[in-house]
Amino acid sequence: MMAKRNDLTDSKNIAQPPTKPSRTFYRRTLPSSLTSFSSFEGKEIFASAMSTGGTSAFFSLIEQLQTQPEPAYCGLTTLVIILNALAVDPRRSWKGPWRWYEESMLNCCVDLDLAKETGITFSTFACLAKCQGLDVHAVHGSDSTVEEFRQIVKQTCTHQKLPSSFLVISYTRKVLGQTGTGHFSPIGAYDEASDNVLILDTARFKYGPHWVPLELVFEALIPEDPDTGQSRGYVVLSYDGKQDEIFNPDTCHRCNSHLPLSVLFGSKQNDSLRKEYKDFLESLLPNVTFSLVISFWTKDRTNDNYIWELVQPQLQPVDSADVDMVTSLRRLLKGLIARKQSDMPSA
Repeated sequence: MMAKRNDLTDSKNIAQPPTKPSRTFYRRTLPSSLTSFSSFEGKEIFASAMSTGGTSAFFSLIEQLQTQPEPAYCGLTTLVIILNALAVDPRRSWKGPWRWYEESMLNCCVDLDLAKETGITFSTFACLAKCQGLDVHAVHGSDSTVEEFRQIVKQTCTHQKLPSSFLVISYTRKVLGQTGTGHFSPIGAYDEASDNVLILDTARFKYGPHWVPLELVFEALIPEDPDTGQSRGYVVLSYDGKQDEIFNPDTCHRCNSHLPLSVLFGSKQNDSLRKEYKDFLESLLPNVTFSLVISFWTKDRTNDNYIWELVQPQLQPVDSADVDMVTSLRRLLKGLIARKQSDMPSA
C-alpha cells in the first residue's frame, strides 16, 4: 500500500468531525523487540556500531533529520532528508535567497494534495527521486534475499569517509509490532555485532529513532502492498552532481540526467484544454502540419501566450507505458521541429 494512511490508521476507526479528531494521540510505545536509540541499550549498540565503522551514513543524515509535516508524508520527508544530506541543489528558492529542499518541491510524479491524503507507493518514491536527478537502485523485497539486503546495508552504512549513497526502506510497520501500515524511513547506521540497523523514523511524533534486528527489517519489506500488488522494498540513492546525457531526449527516462525535473514538472493540469487539443489533432488526421499546430498554439496568431495554458507543468509519468508515451511524443516533436527547420529558407 502506499506508505499511506500509515500514521493515520491508528485512529481510522474513531469517528472524526470535519474539523478536528474526537481523540488525539501523543506518541506510541516502542515494542519490546525494538531498542530506542536514546535508551542505555541503544547507546551501547551505537557505540559498538561506531567502533566498527557502521555509522558513516549517520552524521550526514542526522544533520538533516526532520519530522514529516503531514501524517502521510513519510515518503516525501524521507526523500527531502536524503536530498539535503547529499547536498543536491534544487535550483530554486526555498525562502528568501536560500535554495533548500522541502516537500512542496517534490511535485513531479504525484499530485501533492493526493499525497497528503494517501501517501505514495514504492514506485512513486523511486520516480520522485529520479526526478530530482538522483541515481536510483530500487529493489522489491520479494526480489531480494536477507543476505543481499545485509550487503546493501553494509555498503551504505559502513566505511564511507564521505557518504555518497544512502539507504531508504519502504516497509510494513505491523511486522515490527508497531501501529500503522506502510512507512518510509532512512537507515542511519548498522551494528554488525548485534546485526541491528538504525531506523531514523520520520514520524517522530509517534516513534523516535530505534534499532531493529536486520532480519526483522527484511521481513517487513516482503508483505504485498494491496494498492500495487507488489511487495515494498529498499532503495539506494546517490548523486554525483554530473549532468551527462541530459540532452538525449530519447533515452533520458532510462538514464540519470541529474537535472531536477520537478523544476519543470508540477502538479497543475489543464485537462479540458488538453482534450480540446487532442480532438483538434485527431480531426486533422492524417494531414497534420506544423503550421496548423502553431495556429492552434497561438489561436490563429492572435495570442502567442496561449500555448503556455496548454503546456503548463504536469505530472512526470511513473508507469512504463506512460513513460513510453512521453518518449514517443518527444520523438514526434523532435521530428516535426527538424522538418520545419529543413523547410525554412536559408538566410
